[in-house]
Amino acid sequence: MKKILLLFTLTLITSNVFAQEENDIKTAKVNFGIKVGYNSVQIKAVTASSDNVQKKAGVYAGIFINIPTSDVFSIQPEVIYSSSEFAGRDKMSLLHIPVLFSFKLTNNFTGFFGPEAQFLLSLGNAPNKDLFNTFLFGFTFGVNYKITPNIYIEARPYFAFNKFLEDSSGFRKFNILQLGLVYKF
Repeated sequence: MKKILLLFTLTLITSNVFAQEENDIKTAKVNFGIKVGYNSVQIKAVTASSDNVQKKAGVYAGIFINIPTSDVFSIQPEVIYSSSEFAGRDKMSLLHIPVLFSFKLTNNFTGFFGPEAQFLLSLGNAPNKDLFNTFLFGFTFGVNYKITPNIYIEARPYFAFNKFLEDSSGFRKFNILQLGLVYKF
């Protein structure tokens, strides 16, 4: 599944970036940028006897490249590091790798959506670390608003498809909301 998704993404990027009509040759302006912000993690723990939801806060920081495919659409791969609490004082660190399909809306608004892979980097001193999934896959979407030509604010939720932890007592699954600032070079 990972190889198919990667192959599909690379094919889409290369076919749209390098595709040109003979009479209308344009060079697309590729943008790079950084982002930082607030990370809110909602962890749902389900057992045979109860459902429990914990909300934890943290921060995130990352880099991205925006590759225009037309005047309206672009592809934006990103690499984001996030950190938040998990089960008390333990820190959870994740590496997010979304591939976003971005489109211009009205005025200064841009929408985006796409798949997101996450890798669990650390889980502090949590017991039974070997039971946790180190690879998570999900979907994200959101919107950003251009404040100045280079500064944006953005909001986006992430919804996980697979479980973070599953054992004989139940499972844990999480969703994330990120709010932050974006700077494009």
